[in-house]
Amino acid sequence: MNIEITSRNYEPSKRVRDHAEERITKFDKYLRDLSQIRLTLSEEKVAKLCEIHLRAYGKDFHSHASAEDMLQSVDRACASMERQLSRHRDRLTDQRKGSKPPISSAAEMERLAQAELAHTDGDDEEY
Repeated sequence: MNIEITSRNYEPSKRVRDHAEERITKFDKYLRDLSQIRLTLSEEKVAKLCEIHLRAYGKDFHSHASAEDMLQSVDRACASMERQLSRHRDRLTDQRKGSKPPISSAAEMERLAQAELAHTDGDDEEY
């Protein structure tokens, strides 16, 4: 995993860099092949901005957040990225398991209900 930290109009302290790297390394639990991660820290007037750009399996993920403190900004951007990666991982595993899409039409719902009723009607005759 290649982590690149860039700063604009802001000089990050060692504490901020270490905290950001620690949070970013937790992305490995969502996807294994994280080829490149770019973290951009910038300051605009009173807001501290954090942007994360991640590339894995040929797909790009992007998140950004702002706060009055850089550590909060990093935490918010990382939380947003974790949600994206978690959803992506869930989509991949759902496709592998062959999950069925939700019922989208009323006709299909009616057909399933009738089939269920026909199945339960046969059970009542035994009593």
